[in-house]
Amino acid sequence: MLFFSKNRAKHVLDEGAAELDDASLQKALSNRQRIINKVMNSDSLAPYLSQVGTLFNLVQDYVKGEYREVPWWSLGSITTALLYILMPMDAVPDFVPIAGFLDDAVVLKLCLDMVAKDLDSYRLQKQIKTESRADASADDALE
Repeated sequence: MLFFSKNRAKHVLDEGAAELDDASLQKALSNRQRIINKVMNSDSLAPYLSQVGTLFNLVQDYVKGEYREVPWWSLGSITTALLYILMPMDAVPDFVPIAGFLDDAVVLKLCLDMVAKDLDSYRLQKQIKTESRADASADDALE
């Protein structure tokens, strides 16, 4: 299958989100470096490296209990997209020249589009938390 549609990508994300469990979250986190390495070494995925880092941070903060404002479906889609990158034999096997990572990129891009609002909320909360810590440190330094 050399053509991977947006509809197929949405189906992959919906199925994965519906099946999300703690084991999937842990699997994604424990394979963080392998997934990041695949992203860095793929022309199709490399442009998303920063966003992949944010996705991992959100999942990690959720698991730690530091950020719980993300809907379960969004968390499931994020985890599914990350784990999809790891799968060598997905819709278009990764060993297929040029096209091998295109389906991974379609799934990742669609996921990023679908959870954009949740990612914006997460980034905003992280920014507020960072600024709050900086203000507290500045106050401590003045005392």
